[in-house]
Amino acid sequence: MFKTPQFWLYKKSFLSLILLPLSHLYKMGFLIKKTFVKTQKVDLPIICIGNIIAGGAGKTPLAIFLGEFFKENNVDFCYLTRGYKSKNNKILMIDKPSQFNVEEVGDEAMLLSEIAPTCVAKNRYLGYEKIRENKKFQAIIMDDGLQNFQLEYSTKILVIDSKIAFGNSRLIPSGPMRQSLSEVAKNIDLFVIIGQKNLQIEKEILQQNSFAKILSAQISASNLDKFINKNIVAFCGIAYPQKFFDFIEKNGLNLVEKHIFKDHHNYNIQELESLCQKALENNFKLITTKKDWVKFPKNFQEKIDYLDIKLAFEDKIFFKNLLEKIKIK
Repeated sequence: MFKTPQFWLYKKSFLSLILLPLSHLYKMGFLIKKTFVKTQKVDLPIICIGNIIAGGAGKTPLAIFLGEFFKENNVDFCYLTRGYKSKNNKILMIDKPSQFNVEEVGDEAMLLSEIAPTCVAKNRYLGYEKIRENKKFQAIIMDDGLQNFQLEYSTKILVIDSKIAFGNSRLIPSGPMRQSLSEVAKNIDLFVIIGQKNLQIEKEILQQNSFAKILSAQISASNLDKFINKNIVAFCGIAYPQKFFDFIEKNGLNLVEKHIFKDHHNYNIQELESLCQKALENNFKLITTKKDWVKFPKNFQEKIDYLDIKLAFEDKIFFKNLLEKIKIK
């Protein structure tokens, strides 16, 4: 499994410099792929939420926020996702999380299916056709698709983490970038910066798109009270684990130990038993992300807690306007 290289975050890195020729090959391959993929016209609004770095920007929390917003406003929608790291190549429609396990559909799909029906399809156009069979849906929210050109999107939202930003601004594998900001900026309907306000990121966006719509989203956890005055052992398998640990400490929790696993790590029983045994012996509280937690067997879910992360926006006008477009259509 992939572990995010630390040198991706730093501009002055010898290893990053060595890998630059491979980044040029990556860019060439990406452009060839883009040239030969035919974009299909669709008759449902598709809101595509994506990023331009490899993992860790906050796509899924935004997809969940938007899904909850749609539900509050009586919009029938379906999620569409590729099911990253899932072992199933079939097109699967999840009506409730208990239908499938993480190995079949991937961790993101399990999270999304708690909110609304979710279609898992590596071929996004075939996934769209599966969703279209159900005549009730008014819209599709696509989690991670800015680098997929199979479908025509009505709205493109680019998610950026305020701390990680664009890393060293180099393309994979020399850096974390899937595409450069200059390639995508003019076609993005909304830029969402998650975390503390970052004027430098806003400046870079506006240099590429002077008419850009930029919103800031704050992260909060609805269940922090459960962990106050506890000795916390935190662990996770996400692209940028330090974000998780920083959030815990920033909110005044007593983090005594942390464990890092690879991104999208599939935990084995021995790993979970070891963590639980240590917590029991030392009276520690085990805590992880929900993205990790959904992968545990039920008996371990009962022993391990997760931070229930939510996004909050001060300005929801963009999303209200989006509702109007969907309902008019």
